[in-house]
Amino acid sequence: MSSQQLDLFDDYAVNMQNEQAADSLATFYKATGILRATTLVFGAYNPIYEKEVFVSETEGKNMGVFYQIVGNMGGYANKEFLDDTDIILLPDDSLRKLEQGVKDDVILHIENLYSKKPLKFQKLRFTCESDFLGWVKRRMETSPDEGTIRLLQIYEKS
Repeated sequence: MSSQQLDLFDDYAVNMQNEQAADSLATFYKATGILRATTLVFGAYNPIYEKEVFVSETEGKNMGVFYQIVGNMGGYANKEFLDDTDIILLPDDSLRKLEQGVKDDVILHIENLYSKKPLKFQKLRFTCESDFLGWVKRRMETSPDEGTIRLLQIYEKS
């Protein structure tokens, strides 16, 4: 395979992954009525670099490790929604529950925030835990960082 063919394959793989992300978040957008926000697109560039990322607490997960992974990728993880929040990272568990028609505390909290600041949500981007972690893993294949790789292993075991 030529390098051009590999580039096309990589672009196709990224596009497929982003379509899956949009599909996984479609239920969220429909259930919450948040229609003007966009799905975060992961590609060759780093979309969270110097961005404020709202990450809710996930019961049973080592969130300190997760926050450090976000930090290692150049983002600023916050467990509180701030006025300068750029990205909302949704837990996979919340999305699975939502697909079954159950709005957990995370979804209800975001709906409450949306009702207070609908204009802010037009500028926000959304992603989910598995899409973010998948992007970090792919990034570690081309630019390995032993610290981040170890953090991924710790988080996945939690």
